[in-house]
Amino acid sequence: MKLNVIFVAVALVFSGCAIHPPSAAAFMEKGDGDLQKNVSVSGVWGTKGDGYYESYEKIKRNPLPNEDYSYNDMEWNFQASFDVQEQFGNLKFGFGLDWITPFVELGFVSDYLGVMGWSNICLWQLEKKEHAYFQWGGGITIIEQLPFASRKLRVGLTQHISRNGREAYGNEIGELSATPAPVFYDEIGGGAYVAGVVGKRLGMGLEFRYGRDLTYKVVEGNGELSMNRFTLTLNLQWW
Repeated sequence: MKLNVIFVAVALVFSGCAIHPPSAAAFMEKGDGDLQKNVSVSGVWGTKGDGYYESYEKIKRNPLPNEDYSYNDMEWNFQASFDVQEQFGNLKFGFGLDWITPFVELGFVSDYLGVMGWSNICLWQLEKKEHAYFQWGGGITIIEQLPFASRKLRVGLTQHISRNGREAYGNEIGELSATPAPVFYDEIGGGAYVAGVVGKRLGMGLEFRYGRDLTYKVVEGNGELSMNRFTLTLNLQWW
């Protein structure tokens, strides 16, 4: 019973449909044909965090925040995900967890080019700060890759466009409990990675990604600053 309570508590902390672009380096790994398992951990920095700004048109276009709730907008500096992938010819399919938000991946892979699409499958939470009736997050990444030494070493470039979900919580006024209330934002960006096989059934990769927020800006004084996120990801694959 205690374990069930702990699991529910952890789920409440980490849930909320948060979704970020999966690792392109891991998606381009072919392994040896067996089911591929991936773990990724990331650090995030840049002009992010508190103090989001919406234009008047944006507020008019979407549902306003629930006035009975207060919202915590703090954005985390750490991300983690786990997924499994299977390849069929040049088609690759996978599913996993961004924290505990479930997501699916589908795309094309080859030695030199990849196209990765992803989507969350967590569309049912309605108590949010915004976009209260549409919880979708996902996107697409185009990948150009150069393999060396029979794919023992790979380097690549990426470009992506996505609708990301970041962690946020709503507290009903007068109540102590917190309700996951993720904030979604549109992003465009690019990056690079280096990856390779370090054992017979083990691979590693280091990936950098830049993203420019198309939805929000930061207000400083009378001006507005663009929001730019930088992500460094270390991933591990085995099969």
